Amino acid sequence: MSQVAELKHFEGKKVVSSIGMIVLLISFTMLFATLLLGYIVFRMTSEVWPPMGIQRISLVLPTISTIVIALSSYTYFMFEKAYKSKDLKMAKLNFALTFLAGLGFMATQFTLWQSMKNQGLYVTGGIFPSMFYALTWVHAAHIVMAILALALMIPSLVKGYSESKELWTENIGKFWHFLGIVWFVMYIIMFVF
Repeated sequence: MSQVAELKHFEGKKVVSSIGMIVLLISFTMLFATLLLGYIVFRMTSEVWPPMGIQRISLVLPTISTIVIALSSYTYFMFEKAYKSKDLKMAKLNFALTFLAGLGFMATQFTLWQSMKNQGLYVTGGIFPSMFYALTWVHAAHIVMAILALALMIPSLVKGYSESKELWTENIGKFWHFLGIVWFVMYIIMFVF
C-alpha cells in the first residue's frame, strides 16, 4: 500500500472513529438528560426541599469531587497536548495525574455514598435517595469505563509516541471531558440549588 493510500485510509478511520464517539456521547447525553429531567421534575413538584425528614446533603464531598474532576480534565488536556508534541515525559506525567485524579474522584464518590448511608439515606429510602443514587451510580459507571479506557492506553504509552494512538487520545479525551461537564451539571442541579 502506498503512503498516499495509507494516509487516506488513516484519515477515513479517523473520521469514522470521531463520528462514532460523537454518536456515543449524544446517546450518553440523552441518558443523563433523562435522569436529570426526572430529578428536576421531582424537585419542582415537591413542596419542601429537601423532602421532609431528609437533611440537605453537605457540599464538602461534592465540591471536592468537582475540583478533582476539573483537575483531571485539565491534566488530560495537558497530556494530549504533550503527546501530540511528542514530549513523552510531560505526556506520561499528565497521564498519570489524570489516572490518579480519576481514581480520586471515585474515592470521593464512595465516601459520599457512605456519608449518605450514615445519614440514613438508602436506595430503598424513597424517591429522593433512589434518584440521587441512580444519577451518581450511572455517572460513576461511566467514570469506571473511562478509567479502563485510560488503562488500555498504558502499554502503548510505555512504548512511546504513535500517530495511530493520537486517535485514541482524542476520543478518550472527548469522553473524559464530557464526564467532567456532566458532573458539573449534576453538581449544580443536585447539590448547589
